[in-house]
Amino acid sequence: MRLLAIQAANYRLTTNYMKLQHTEDFLKKFDYDYLRRDDQIIVKMEPSQQVSIDFSNPKKPVITNELTKWNFLTGVFNMRIKNAVRLNLALGFIVSLILAIQNLQIGIYAFLIYAIWISFWAAHYLSKSKVLRENLNYWNN
Repeated sequence: MRLLAIQAANYRLTTNYMKLQHTEDFLKKFDYDYLRRDDQIIVKMEPSQQVSIDFSNPKKPVITNELTKWNFLTGVFNMRIKNAVRLNLALGFIVSLILAIQNLQIGIYAFLIYAIWISFWAAHYLSKSKVLRENLNYWNN
């Protein structure tokens, strides 16, 4: 029984290594800037975005998407894109509400411009990470 458990663990480690190795080969081939830490790869993308791929679960790697400092959505804060969009929409609503107290038309225009800005950059960052994710899925299968 113990031998069977050891063989299963070795199989999982080999499968994990292969996926991790395939991913690393892809990143090297296409000249991505990345950092490998044990079972995790952190891909640094421009502008101010990084995608983290955690291979600790051999059946399903976990991919997270984060904005780093000096980006167009969060400024100097590190934050996940979903949280950045929520924060910006809340701040945009508050600022627009304050402006709408003075002049309703200016408040509405400010909110629309701010929402377009947030939508553009969120779509930009999400599309870049989605393309990377699709390429990695294709490369590993």
